[in-house]
Amino acid sequence: MSKSTFFFYITVFLTGVVPVFASPPKEAKLWEPVEWKFENPDYGGNPYDLVTKAVFTNKNTGRKIKTELFYDTSGTWKLRFTGTHTGQWDFITQSPDPDLNGLEGRVNILLNPGVPGFITNYKSKWGRLGIDEAFVPQYVMYCDPDKFYRKPARIEADIRQFFVGHGFNGFHIAVLCRWFNLNKTRSHEITAADPNPDPRTFEALELLLNKVHAAGGVVHIWAWGDEQRRMTPKRWGLNGKVDRRLQRYICARLGPLPGWSMGYGFDLQEWVDDKDLKLWHEYMHEHLGWPHYLGGRAPDLTQIYSGLDYSSYQQHRPDYNLYVRAIEQYPDKPTFLEDRFRVRKNVYPKKDYDFDMTRRGLWHSTMAGGAANIWGNLLNPRPDGVSHPYPNRHQIHTWSKFWKIRFKKQMVRDNSITDGVCLKVPGKLLVFYREDTGSIKMDLGELKGKFHAVAVDTRSRYKEIELAGLKPDKARLFKAPHRSDWAIAVRAR
Repeated sequence: MSKSTFFFYITVFLTGVVPVFASPPKEAKLWEPVEWKFENPDYGGNPYDLVTKAVFTNKNTGRKIKTELFYDTSGTWKLRFTGTHTGQWDFITQSPDPDLNGLEGRVNILLNPGVPGFITNYKSKWGRLGIDEAFVPQYVMYCDPDKFYRKPARIEADIRQFFVGHGFNGFHIAVLCRWFNLNKTRSHEITAADPNPDPRTFEALELLLNKVHAAGGVVHIWAWGDEQRRMTPKRWGLNGKVDRRLQRYICARLGPLPGWSMGYGFDLQEWVDDKDLKLWHEYMHEHLGWPHYLGGRAPDLTQIYSGLDYSSYQQHRPDYNLYVRAIEQYPDKPTFLEDRFRVRKNVYPKKDYDFDMTRRGLWHSTMAGGAANIWGNLLNPRPDGVSHPYPNRHQIHTWSKFWKIRFKKQMVRDNSITDGVCLKVPGKLLVFYREDTGSIKMDLGELKGKFHAVAVDTRSRYKEIELAGLKPDKARLFKAPHRSDWAIAVRAR
């Protein structure tokens, strides 16, 4: 096949129908993945080992994004790109295969106001490019990739249930050895001695990532599990040939899709060391053209390798003070309490949660400064692994609605101005929180001029109680209509 006769088209990932064009469209939007397809049926080697690079250059700024083509099926390679800045982007490929070398293309990227892009951070706070706002990732346990493979309606229904109906903002999934076979979780179940990535698994992940991004949410992926259950690539060698083939494929195929992060797995202290994580982290970022946060949890408040993108800890029932300690250990990177906080009875009595602990955990992690968590209602566990709906979903929704417009990247802790805890944007916004109380002491002295104040009972459905007549005094007392866990927001006008 000559370069003059290769079949070439482009698609733009959208929720629902994906249009296919005979030639590249002239325009796409920020944060929308764009895809080119190249037929190359005559390649004779392992197509997953053919490294074909593409360099995209922004005409106006000279900014470059480097990525790779990935093999799909049936002699087809694809190139995927997402614009991070507006303007014209031109690409050219470099490949040892002459039929994939020197291919060129162009796409013009337009603004996409109000649409979040890739995950980022503002020192210790998680954030999203595109909207330039901080958020607190609160993930709910989701099902395995084989359960949502080619099931867009299921994903959409679960988004309505857990994002809209509850107020969570992300799904957590574990891929394990399904990277190599959609239907297998453990390495000893994989028959191939030198396995390739399974395109079906990636098709499932693409569907989930695109649906969740369209809903404004995020996905956290556990790449692996633990070695005791053979849910790791250790059989083929950590960072060996099979592992790095997979890593390149993840970077090329999923890297351009916004809104996901990745943890290396669980019980890592049992099967990896700092060098393993360092090599993985460096190799992934060498091949990722876009920002994705990679981490690996460690027991207690330790770190196996401190050079990862977020600090991650395996903690059981962390309270407010522990969240603060975790955040303060690495104040320039975001924090994840990366155990799964599961509502269960007498499975692990010292770590199982109940619904009240879940509600308070949402507030503790937020008031501490915004640490990420994974939640799940596993009373009578479902066979597909997904969380049950929460009977106290209205309380989760209250947390979500309260913080939707109030959690800011400029926020700092200041408990010196209250008998509870306080998170504030100095001089502009004060948020107070206290549990099992009928009153909250507040120092409002730093506020100037007029301000607006509301109180919310975090145990109830969302309802704002207007606090009229407050003045910027150093000793104000909120007297609640009843005893509960109360949050107060005071904003300067």
